[in-house]
Amino acid sequence: MRRFRAARLALAVAGWTAIALAIVEAVGRQLTRRHPFPFLPESPGHLLLIPLAGLVVLLLVGRRGFSRGLKTQGSTETRRTTAAVFAGLFAIGLAAQLQFGARLQSDGFYYFACLRSMAFDHDADFTNDYRMLGLGDKAHLFVPTPTGYAQSAWAIGPALVWSPFFAVGHVAARWLDATGRADVALDGTSFPYRQAVVIAGLFYALLGSWFALRFARVFTDGRTAAAAVALVMCGSFMLWYALVEPTMTHAPSMAAVAGFAWFWAETMGRRRLWQWTLLGAVAGFIGLVRWQNVLFALLPACDALVLLWRAGRARDWRTARSIVLAGVAFTVAAVVAFTPQLIQWKAIYGHYLAVSPIGPAMRFTAPHVIETLFSSRNGLFAMSPVVYVAVIGLIAFAWRRPAAGVPLVLAVAAMTYFNASVQDWWGSAGYGGRRFDGVAALVVPGMAASIAGLRALTTRRPQIIVGAVAMLAIAWNVTYLAAVNRGVANPARATDFGKVSAYQAETIVNDIGHPFSYPVSLWFALTNGVRPSAYDYLGGGFLGDPKQPYGRITLDETGARLIGDGWSAVMHDGPRAFRAAALRARVMVPLHVAAALDVQIHLRAIASVPPGTLTLVVDTGRARFGPVAVPSDWQTVRIATPKSAWRAGVNRVDLLFAGAGPAGADGRVADVDYLRVQIHEEPAP
Repeated sequence: MRRFRAARLALAVAGWTAIALAIVEAVGRQLTRRHPFPFLPESPGHLLLIPLAGLVVLLLVGRRGFSRGLKTQGSTETRRTTAAVFAGLFAIGLAAQLQFGARLQSDGFYYFACLRSMAFDHDADFTNDYRMLGLGDKAHLFVPTPTGYAQSAWAIGPALVWSPFFAVGHVAARWLDATGRADVALDGTSFPYRQAVVIAGLFYALLGSWFALRFARVFTDGRTAAAAVALVMCGSFMLWYALVEPTMTHAPSMAAVAGFAWFWAETMGRRRLWQWTLLGAVAGFIGLVRWQNVLFALLPACDALVLLWRAGRARDWRTARSIVLAGVAFTVAAVVAFTPQLIQWKAIYGHYLAVSPIGPAMRFTAPHVIETLFSSRNGLFAMSPVVYVAVIGLIAFAWRRPAAGVPLVLAVAAMTYFNASVQDWWGSAGYGGRRFDGVAALVVPGMAASIAGLRALTTRRPQIIVGAVAMLAIAWNVTYLAAVNRGVANPARATDFGKVSAYQAETIVNDIGHPFSYPVSLWFALTNGVRPSAYDYLGGGFLGDPKQPYGRITLDETGARLIGDGWSAVMHDGPRAFRAAALRARVMVPLHVAAALDVQIHLRAIASVPPGTLTLVVDTGRARFGPVAVPSDWQTVRIATPKSAWRAGVNRVDLLFAGAGPAGADGRVADVDYLRVQIHEEPAP
């Protein structure tokens, strides 16, 4: 027995040593660009194996405690196992960041400028900070505010939560400078400072995962909660913002909201005045990290409204007064916690409540709710299918446990409406539905409900698993048959399964569309007479953004999905790419809304055919415009069309050429470079 315990202890020490070595090595590489332990692998990919092996060893050694920890909480063994898991994940994440080359980038620069200004200049004027960080070419940042400061449309919270890591980066920079190991600036802009906040992003992603685990444990067992957290965090956009772009605000935001949600759920139904006050302070804090997070105050607001309604029905005025007092305490604490942002706004814009002119516009009367959820342009469900499953589970959870589930559904709906009302609802150049970072934590109970439901269903009906496997096998065989029929695969030769598998997947998706854009893509297909897969590239439509009242279809490879019959292959005239058109050539014009449009077509008659005329036919004869003369050399012809000619959705537009004499040898009569539609300034006659 003693030998067994000694062996377990030795293995545990080995596991912790492996994880500790990997953490120190990865942090050292990030902050100093040096290898603290030269005997460890140079490749970040190989470095991943060290903490992974250590974590596996610790889980095997503590497998009994790990199993118990998923059922109960609070024991010393459980805490040790949890610490091992998160330490191992931290080490693995650091190695992955090195592999991906994570660095300060994108909006992270603006949060970092705020942090550097607070730490070194002790002010809210970021003029010099922007220039020191290489943002001097962005003229809009330097338009003076009413107080003469540089512009800022970013929250102060990330700078606050990054500050401890920034301090560690400062220590690393001073050490490098003092020892002469590297020429680094000590002004807050060199790589030790920047990489410190990269590490901070991973830390807060894991902290948020721990809070989300505690949150889910309020409603379900530990095994289901752990699986739900792993699926949501690793199966959604959150993984990107932990490993690839950790200097965005999304990891700290998710962590803050997860902590808020856990405290809300943990105190639900027995919340005292001091807990209401603390919850309000946390609500103000999550707003500091990301302003729209204040919407999650809906969770305790729903609690208060239900309690007030019950007290009113029972005429229990004492309880009603206590709830009102709790609401006041919550609000005051939230405002106090949000004070740093109010002070910064006052310093920059001269008002305690300010809206930056360089931030994206809000259009609350014209939200893109469907696109924000289902579009192939960073739609939440389309890009993170696991969130789709989690939201379905959240609705079921709300049905069974309305006290907690209904507020969660309302909070998710409110954030969806808000994100859909942002001018760039797709999140600009970001990865996935990034603005739903707080929602990622809130849907974890829904993911747990989906897991539990699927587990129960397959237990009752195990034939479902057999049927699913059978369907996959049949689908593989049918699509492979199609690949052979099309010549993509040759059974008589060695098969490139990478190439064939890509063809098989494309065949399935072309026929059925993206399943996680259902039911929207199915409805789009029915109402527009196209395949469900067409929703991916036609669903957004032109004219959806007031700042872009136009749309352009180029007749090169990029526009291939927007053209129909009557076109040649792509040809080139110097740098210009174009296609030759037959007497009738079709393009598909997707519109978000109908409007009076100027149609601009850049074209020329082909050399062998005398110039003729062009008539524009919208939706197979419903509206005809023209004819206009076809130029002999490249020119743009313009045709004004009324709003009545168009519909929201897919418009089939035919270009009819006539009067040119016999067509060319290949049946083509004109070359077309692009077709552009733009909202007409005045209604067309």
